Amino acid sequence: MNVKERLEQLKAVVSKLESRTKKIILAGVGGLIVFSIVIALLLNRNSGYEVLFSGLNAEEAQEIMGKLQESEIDYQYSENGVIRVPEKILDQTRASLAFEGYPKSGFGYQVYTENAGLMTTDTDKDRYALYDLQERIAATIRVIDGVQDAKVTIALGEQRKYVLTEDALNETTGHVMLTMENGASPSIEQAKAVQLLVASGVPGLEAENVVVVDSATGNEINTAEDEQSGLTSKDTDEIARMVEDQICEKVLHVLIPFYGEENIYVSAKAQINMQTLLRESITYTTPDKINQDDKTGIVSHDQGTIEISGTKDAVEGGVAGADTNADTPVYDTGAEEDGVEGYGARSWDKEFLVNQIKEQGQITPGALEDLTVSVAVNGDSYGSLTVGDLRSLVGNAAGIAEIDWNSKISVVSGPFYQDTFQPEEPEEEGGVFSQMVSSPLFYILLVVVLVLLVVAIVLLVLNSKRKKKKAAEEAAAAEGDAAAILEQMPSFDFNKEILDFQNDRGMELKQNIRDFTEENPEISAQLLKTWLNGGGGE
Repeated sequence: MNVKERLEQLKAVVSKLESRTKKIILAGVGGLIVFSIVIALLLNRNSGYEVLFSGLNAEEAQEIMGKLQESEIDYQYSENGVIRVPEKILDQTRASLAFEGYPKSGFGYQVYTENAGLMTTDTDKDRYALYDLQERIAATIRVIDGVQDAKVTIALGEQRKYVLTEDALNETTGHVMLTMENGASPSIEQAKAVQLLVASGVPGLEAENVVVVDSATGNEINTAEDEQSGLTSKDTDEIARMVEDQICEKVLHVLIPFYGEENIYVSAKAQINMQTLLRESITYTTPDKINQDDKTGIVSHDQGTIEISGTKDAVEGGVAGADTNADTPVYDTGAEEDGVEGYGARSWDKEFLVNQIKEQGQITPGALEDLTVSVAVNGDSYGSLTVGDLRSLVGNAAGIAEIDWNSKISVVSGPFYQDTFQPEEPEEEGGVFSQMVSSPLFYILLVVVLVLLVVAIVLLVLNSKRKKKKAAEEAAAAEGDAAAILEQMPSFDFNKEILDFQNDRGMELKQNIRDFTEENPEISAQLLKTWLNGGGGE
């Protein structure tokens, strides 16, 4: 059966359907086609497109998309800076954009080569070289994982010959504006890496003179946090965990021989001081005492004033028991030399050099500041040991002072919990089938199959009805034709015809037997003999 006959049958089937049935089938087929088209578009939306550039910043992506629109090239753009073009023109498009200098975030020297010429001064050349250096460093920073864009600015130090200062050179500085993917903020480690990268690429630039700014918040990333200790909170936790593990191991080492490994549990909690402390101490040497009643200490500074008024002789003689006042200035009050009254004053300010020992020291971070230990023993008692014995063993093993044993060592005994419940083994996952069921595509395909199945059932039912109707029509038509033929045929006697037919058949058989006997007499005689003997052989 060829295609043409199939089409004719299909047309016949459709023509015999009711109008309502035709509308239902057309609506179902149309919906199925639309649904299939949507699924195909969703599954193949990137089909035929390849990545042209990725990791582009917004500014450069807009420029490239503008170039593609000018060239009437279809493209797809993703928010993460990915541009896709049809696979057939991928290489051609990439070559044409590369000829125009895209992407500009590459490792090129376009600024210098496009602007430096014969008429360019050395200052301009240096400036263009600096621009290219900034672009190159920014492109290198974009390679770092998680960095979407980077803007680098460098201010070179200049010699200040016209200013008489101790530092006649401006320091080279720089700043970097970082834009991270998905709006994240740069970590301190990433900021330090950027500082080292920029400093290593610019002569005379120190890492601490590079400022790293987060574009999402506009705040500077402080890389000097924990600079003194060089340790973070994560390091603090790791050090505390190491100390706790060591102490637990030592305590278990002395308790396992008494209780066994499965009957004793030890837990320690350590507090680590991560601050860096600078300590300075000065020790003075006490001078020899004059006598046992000498209570004077070490004098480091002496200051005082003495005023004298009275007769001239008294002023010149000074105070009894005091140092000589030969150098004490005497102020003339206007009296005669043999006058009665006079005035004198004396002041002093002395610094003494005394014997001293000055020591400076630094306490590095990581010192154990506090420690507590808990011990759990399986059983109703502590066995052959007492609570005091246990605390003594634990305290000495952990290095806890005896005065703190009661407050920092906890010892408890009791029967350990025995779990008699047997958990059911988790059923194994269905493997590939479970993965298929968890996929949305599975349900989409299931709906498509169900729709096709419903349409097929409807068509089969309609086809069956059509066949039954056609068979009934054909049977009715055959009956009508037979009746018409019988009416046209002349009447005759059926019994006579049957007898004549039987007689003719019998005569034909007799003639055939007679001919066979004449042609094969021996075989006929043998058959007759066998028949007379009852079918048996000799």
